[in-house]
Amino acid sequence: MRGRDLLVACVALMTACGVLTACSSDDPAPPAPRPSGIAEIKPCDFFTQDELDEYELHDPGPLTSPVVGCMWQGSKFFEDASTVLVLTLQDRSADDELAALGSSSGERISERKAVNGRRVWRDTTPGKDVTCGLIFEIDGSSSAELKLSEFLGVSDAEPTQQDLCKGLDELAPRVEEKLPAVRT
Repeated sequence: MRGRDLLVACVALMTACGVLTACSSDDPAPPAPRPSGIAEIKPCDFFTQDELDEYELHDPGPLTSPVVGCMWQGSKFFEDASTVLVLTLQDRSADDELAALGSSSGERISERKAVNGRRVWRDTTPGKDVTCGLIFEIDGSSSAELKLSEFLGVSDAEPTQQDLCKGLDELAPRVEEKLPAVRT
């Protein structure tokens, strides 16, 4: 009888330990539900505090009229210089935004590999103003743009477009998962 009681006690202890381990695991929290449209997004609250810390972003500044968005300063994407990251939400489709950019400012636009099934374009500026942007398709009437550029006058170092675009490529999947689901 003693051996059986010991076996039952060991099984009970192992079960309890397994349950306790499962309860204390460090599984990441599930992603927040996607907003149904851009009107539900508060641009300066787009990134969590943990993300702001990870991306070394600070001093959010809301943008209003004619665009809705937010601007942050940071240095993660180019160690020797301060950069500015701008998120804007557009009340026009990505196609309309691309047509306006291409015709009015001479920017270079190229379609990138889709991010989680979402069409994305890269927008770079020719000349001395070094910036890199990504335009995310949302639906037939809205889009989002993420732009990274040097924060002028803050440091002597100057990032290249390649530096800035590399930073945006790193951010693209994390930004995409916070946007409304793609609707056609």
